[in-house]
Amino acid sequence: MSNTDDNKSKGEESEKSTTKKEHMETDKPNKRPKFKFECIKCGQCCQNREAIPVTYEDLARWTQQGSFMSIILPHLKLQSFSENDELSRIAMIPVIKMKDSDENGRGTCPFYDEENKVCNIYFTLPVFCKTFPLSYNGKKFYISDNSCPGIGQGSMTKEKLKEMREIAIRDYNERTATTLAMIPVQGLFIRHFMEETQKTAERLSEKDREKLDELIKKSQQATPGEPAVKDEKTEEMGSKEKDES
Repeated sequence: MSNTDDNKSKGEESEKSTTKKEHMETDKPNKRPKFKFECIKCGQCCQNREAIPVTYEDLARWTQQGSFMSIILPHLKLQSFSENDELSRIAMIPVIKMKDSDENGRGTCPFYDEENKVCNIYFTLPVFCKTFPLSYNGKKFYISDNSCPGIGQGSMTKEKLKEMREIAIRDYNERTATTLAMIPVQGLFIRHFMEETQKTAERLSEKDREKLDELIKKSQQATPGEPAVKDEKTEEMGSKEKDES
């Protein structure tokens, strides 16, 4: 084979190799985040749901917003948020209770406007709501509700995904800190109320103490479904009925 033929052969191979490489690069899909989400404002996450956990940071922010806390407060209660770990079962944390809830506590968020399908506190959401539907458990990220219609909608940039992940981590850290803090706080409240109860009892007169003891005994002896203490009129009516019979 001549040098000319040899060079021609090498040139063809080089051209084929370059063409193949270019084809692979153009066919190679762009790297995009697997998770895509865009809120379509359907309100599904605000209805038929469990109570919403609230952190100390949420409470501090709402308190700093002046009278806004007076709107939030009537809808708060203390409860264990999760039964999946020992820590959550021990501590009672603040939560937003649902309205029209069933026996499992699932219902509609009191701040959700069902008619207009908007959140009335969207401008200052609990951090738990801000991270939906992306969550973090201390080890990995996961989707908290796969039925959300917004999953797979819209586009997801690296910047947007990074922001959502940061909020999910923040939510986890704040809820963990709140849960840990609530354990000694609960103990302090219980001790405070016991001490105040004891002080009140010590200030009672002997006659008042006897009445209190009598009420406690009646309460302990009460039949389930019946009032623990009957008023005087009820007792008089009962005695009169017995006399007439």
